[in-house]
Amino acid sequence: MNKSMLIGTVFGLTVATAAAGFAGYSMLSKNAADSVVARQNCYEVAVETPRDAKDEKRIAGTVVGALIGGAVGKDVGDSGITTAAGAAVGAIAGNAAQKKLQEDRTVTTSETRCDPIK
Repeated sequence: MNKSMLIGTVFGLTVATAAAGFAGYSMLSKNAADSVVARQNCYEVAVETPRDAKDEKRIAGTVVGALIGGAVGKDVGDSGITTAAGAAVGAIAGNAAQKKLQEDRTVTTSETRCDPIK
């Protein structure tokens, strides 16, 4: 056997041993569950979430309601008591109206959901 044939044989055996070791390692380290692909039915769903309120204490609705209620109370009774009562009722109504408006404001987003196929 000449020198080049011996070098080629040793090199070939080294490459074959490395390839077999890598293939064996890959087969042993792979989990059996990884090879099974679960089938799923995926679809888009519209999801509504409440929008964050800019005025959490509803001050704007309370103030506007008090001003309008006070003006109406002054026109109705033309005294300090009717003006104060109108302002109080208007403030409560304005606060409630702004609360309702803030609760009705939502943001619609799209969400992907997947169910397994049996």
